[in-house]
Amino acid sequence: MLSAALSGTARKYLIAGLCAVLGAAGALAQSAGPVNVEITADKTIAPVSPQLYGLMTEEINHSYDGGLYAELVRNRNFKEDASQPVYWDLVQEGGASGSMALDSSMALNDAVPASLKLTVTSASGRGIVGVANEGFWGIPAKADTKYEATIYAKAEGFQGPLTVAIVNKDSGTVVATAEIPKIGSSWQKYEATLTTGKTIPSGANRLVISANRPGTIWLGFVSLFPPTYANRANGNREDLMQLLADMRPAFLRFPGGNYLEGNSAPTRFNWKTTIGDISQRPGHMDDAWRYWSSDGMGLLEFLEWCEDLHMQPVLAVYAG
Repeated sequence: MLSAALSGTARKYLIAGLCAVLGAAGALAQSAGPVNVEITADKTIAPVSPQLYGLMTEEINHSYDGGLYAELVRNRNFKEDASQPVYWDLVQEGGASGSMALDSSMALNDAVPASLKLTVTSASGRGIVGVANEGFWGIPAKADTKYEATIYAKAEGFQGPLTVAIVNKDSGTVVATAEIPKIGSSWQKYEATLTTGKTIPSGANRLVISANRPGTIWLGFVSLFPPTYANRANGNREDLMQLLADMRPAFLRFPGGNYLEGNSAPTRFNWKTTIGDISQRPGHMDDAWRYWSSDGMGLLEFLEWCEDLHMQPVLAVYAG
């Protein structure tokens, strides 16, 4: 377009000049010999701060819940949907019958305003009624591994026992199981260890909590943890933490950007509600990415992450 705006003589000289430049460049390229690049790795030209290499983390695409954070149960305190117990399914086997529903009249605490009510109408022998949770796209189970279950529960007209099991959702095979002998009439914390045998590692499992006798059971909080990195209570997955440790980062910047600020003040990462007993953490809607955050990965857990990987914490602060 430039040459079209020039006179015929000027255009001719311009084209000739470009051809000369291109011809000279081509000749130079043909005459040039091979180029050698030499790197002297044992010679320091300038010092570099050891703090320049590190990690930045944020809750995007379930990188905490369902990712690095080791909790295997999804919607563990039944708050992700106020109208229905999402990610929980009713189990009725062997001719037994019952129902499940959210119950806002039987709250575990101020942070958990509704519980999951399981009504066993009829059950005996091998017949069971219960609830099942598939976690985050299936609950993974490995051979010869201990899984720690924590359940806050109460009952009425139910004598027990309550069975807690990891069950393969395709074959129905029980991978690991444990029993809670009796459930009291007031909220109590129950713990059970589920140990797998020589099972084939699989992610196609679900957690099933069931009863084989009539009665009513309320569940206020249900948690299941595999072994965690450095044996941290409420800790992180061993495999992913080891990958991060092998990177030898010097710092961790947390807890994110959009996740930290949210789309409004109520949906920000409010560090004050992310500390303390996990059964009393309300969690919040991560509306930056449109899914629920349990806040199990709270301020203390971030600092323990730094401690375990020998990193310096770099805390991002909510500024409105």
